[in-house]
Amino acid sequence: MKQTITFILLCLFHTNVFADSKTCPKTTPIALSSFDSKTFDLSPHLTYFSTTPSIHSLSEVNYHFQTFPTESSEGIIPNFGNTDKQYWFCFVIHNDENDYKRIITYIKYPLLDEVRFIALRESGEISENIQGRLYPFRNRERDYRGFSYGTDLLPSETVTYFVGVKTDSSMSVPLMVAEEKDFDSFVSLDTLLQGFYFGIVGVMTLYNLFVYFMVRDKAYIYYVLYLFLSAILFQFSMQGLFPTLFFPSSPEIVYQIHNPLYFLFLISCFPLSITFMNLKENAPIIYKWFLALSIIPIICLILLPFLPYRLMNMAGDIFSFLLAFFALLVSFYIAYIKKFPPARFYFFGFFFVIVGGLATVLRYMGFVPVNVFTENAFQIGTAIEVLLMAFGLGDRISVVRKEKDKIQLKAEINKQKLIAYGKELKLAQKLQESTLPQILPKFPGLIIKTGYFPASLVGGDFYDLTVYGKHQICGLIADVTGHGVPAAIEAAMLKIAYMQTLAFANKPGKVLESINVSLVGNYKNQLLTASAIFIDLESKQLKVANAGHPALYKFNEESSSIEVIRPKGKLIGYSKEVQYPEETYNLNTGDKIFLFTDGIWDLWENGDSGEEELLQWLLSRKAESAESLYGGIDEHIRLRNKEGSADDDITFILFEIT
Repeated sequence: MKQTITFILLCLFHTNVFADSKTCPKTTPIALSSFDSKTFDLSPHLTYFSTTPSIHSLSEVNYHFQTFPTESSEGIIPNFGNTDKQYWFCFVIHNDENDYKRIITYIKYPLLDEVRFIALRESGEISENIQGRLYPFRNRERDYRGFSYGTDLLPSETVTYFVGVKTDSSMSVPLMVAEEKDFDSFVSLDTLLQGFYFGIVGVMTLYNLFVYFMVRDKAYIYYVLYLFLSAILFQFSMQGLFPTLFFPSSPEIVYQIHNPLYFLFLISCFPLSITFMNLKENAPIIYKWFLALSIIPIICLILLPFLPYRLMNMAGDIFSFLLAFFALLVSFYIAYIKKFPPARFYFFGFFFVIVGGLATVLRYMGFVPVNVFTENAFQIGTAIEVLLMAFGLGDRISVVRKEKDKIQLKAEINKQKLIAYGKELKLAQKLQESTLPQILPKFPGLIIKTGYFPASLVGGDFYDLTVYGKHQICGLIADVTGHGVPAAIEAAMLKIAYMQTLAFANKPGKVLESINVSLVGNYKNQLLTASAIFIDLESKQLKVANAGHPALYKFNEESSSIEVIRPKGKLIGYSKEVQYPEETYNLNTGDKIFLFTDGIWDLWENGDSGEEELLQWLLSRKAESAESLYGGIDEHIRLRNKEGSADDDITFILFEIT
């Protein structure tokens, strides 16, 4: 019935349905003997036209070929870039041999959404097949990642073929034809080469993942991510392997997964490039450019559900073209102008990917012809890059091991130095004591008591009291994590920074900010907490700023609880851009202010929190004078120290407003 209707329609268009040269204008039949037992490129023998909207019936196709202008491919594989047009091709094959032959017409490019094969015999018999990315894999006659269609040719028979293609990706139509046995050989070789490629990439991905777990260098995990997304998943989509291996009955997934993988692959290029070439240190401006550019594929990925597939695919092609060119220049600059050795392997490895990627993108955009090189350039470049990067990453492992050896040697040297320092601890103790106040300031209306108990000969706690004018006093207390010589060295650095600060800082927040700016980058092994206060005896005000230090306590004999004061503030040396807010409190006669380092809490531990025990102890003695409180604290410390050495330095300052 279908053939009868088609015959009637063709007659209405005054078109001969029998296969001959008139059915396919501007072409001559291809003799089967010219195949010469190999695959045959049809590009010199193709006539084609484009149309919008699409047409589907043989009658419409034949009418267009007979009525409208057509073009010849003239030996160039048809390649139209990103277009919304449908293209119809025709060619004629004549069996000039005396044997029955089965031939396979196929297209090697797997990203076509719809492919229609129509064969018109001399007898008027018509056969048709529809396949493509938007159709289940079972529609394809052969287990092949591209698109193929088989027909039988009788001796001396001539068959006219029509092939219609349409896609939302770039349009490339490498039409080929071969006898069945030659096609099977081609598919076997193609499968072997694809397996060889994915085998190399898969093994190297696992290898670099293993190396990452050994050396914990983030460059490796970025490279693994890049390989997985670009060289495996994206190549699965590019090479048409998703419908073959994973989603044979889910064409919608095969179609929709391509663009997300495209942009994920582009995103993965940025952390790899930034880390491997050490752009943050080697080229800060380029580093910022890379960060800015990385936002583009992220935005595109987010917009995928809302914008047309074709538009986003074209955006990916354009961006990848620009990114490839930019990355090639940057890698050359870092490798040879900035002379960063690891980047040389990156440059050569990425050079091949760039060349392959550029060839592929330009082919998709229709600027370069389709041939063996441009069809496989990206895969070839990626395979070469994987091998070269393996050498580069292996060299990086060697560098890391050498650095570890240097660190271990340095650690041993430092150990010997520490042994030598033991002989100088007494001198260090005296030097450190000289950094602490030798005589406490005396103010009418203010009593000051201090205590300093290092856990070893040299401690890491620090305090200082400085008079401002006739009515103000500045107090600073600080604690370097740990104790001993390293902590003492840090405390000495703090003393220097603090003395420089006093020349211009007249607020506790400014004191901490200035100290922090001076010490950022120097505290690599210890952390520093500090608390600064200003007491104004004329206005009876207390100003407090804190840098991660324990709270200070304020109370008097009428207090029903201890007032815990601790403004927010980050540790000293943690970050340069830090501000320390201040809090202001009114003072009354009889108020006591207690500053301390956290080592004092350990001495009050009794099954519960040392802080809670200390607060209860102070509250029970709130009516005592500063001298009496000092005596009680000193006695408690000495009694607990008899049970065993303290684990941490203990320092405190006690004020009383009289």
